Amino acid sequence: MSLKKEIREEIKEKILRLIQKKESPYLVLNYYKISRQTVYKYLKDFMTNKIIIKNSKNEYFINYYIHDVIKLKNKNLQEDLIYRDYIRKYEKDKKDNIVRILSYTFSEILNNAIEHSEGKNIIITYAENFFNIYISILDDGVGIFKKIQRDHNLKNENEAIFELKKGKMTSDSEHHSGEGIFFTSKVVDAFLIESYNKQFKAGNELFFYSFEQISDINIEGTAVAFLIDKNTDRKIKDVFDAYTTDDDGIGIFNKTEITVHLAQEYLDFPMVSRSLARRILSNIDKFKVVFLDFENIETIGQGFADEIFRVFKNKHPEISVIPLNTNEEIDFMIKRAMNTKF
Repeated sequence: MSLKKEIREEIKEKILRLIQKKESPYLVLNYYKISRQTVYKYLKDFMTNKIIIKNSKNEYFINYYIHDVIKLKNKNLQEDLIYRDYIRKYEKDKKDNIVRILSYTFSEILNNAIEHSEGKNIIITYAENFFNIYISILDDGVGIFKKIQRDHNLKNENEAIFELKKGKMTSDSEHHSGEGIFFTSKVVDAFLIESYNKQFKAGNELFFYSFEQISDINIEGTAVAFLIDKNTDRKIKDVFDAYTTDDDGIGIFNKTEITVHLAQEYLDFPMVSRSLARRILSNIDKFKVVFLDFENIETIGQGFADEIFRVFKNKHPEISVIPLNTNEEIDFMIKRAMNTKF
């Protein structure tokens, strides 16, 4: 008995999902009553259409059946014209929200490379497989983390990365708001900046295997890579709405989120000191709402909690600091700090 078209397509996607997770495609037999011969036929069809490839060990991999590399001299470049000439042709079979995410993110990141990198050359890679769109933009400039460290007099590149994650960090405040990387890193499914062996990551960790081609080499300059799931229903407006408020009909970017465990990773301080608390809160006077995410943090010190939830709150009553993903011990320290009177 032949399978209905909907079931066939469902089985095919399941096979590809298994391959994407580097699992055997024949595990699909655990989910559907089909034969190994049927699975083999689907695999053969996928290879014929270049959707998958097979290596000498008979291992299957999702294939980037589109793989374009564009090399440009960074002189009088305009990101909209480059998008029109090299990327727009890939819009034709994409959903509207995907096209908007693609054009927005590509334009923002390429503009950064053109105007901020101080590099002479730019290499753009566009790749696409059954599930995803992958783009990387590589320049041979000074390096984004080094530049932010230099322009903002920060102690090191790790501190530059931590500040970059908050948003509104720019080396050219006259012409740029500093919102570009913050929002582009959130509208896509995975986002990576690699520069001189330092990384900025955002998005779904399950997608980061796609960045292996640039993550293990020393990028002398800056490489920004992002990945878009072609089936996502995410809309740019929804992402902006999550971090903005509507003041007189104008969306104002005034919310941010700080992942506390990254402070320990990037700033190399335990979660006990007032000095770390002050470093975490540096430059957040640009925002009205700050979400502090305590995921993967077991405990915090009394001084750390007091500095954030009493001292800072008293100095900046106009800014709301909202803790997320706390456990009982952290809740206790926060409540103790908030109820302390001097």
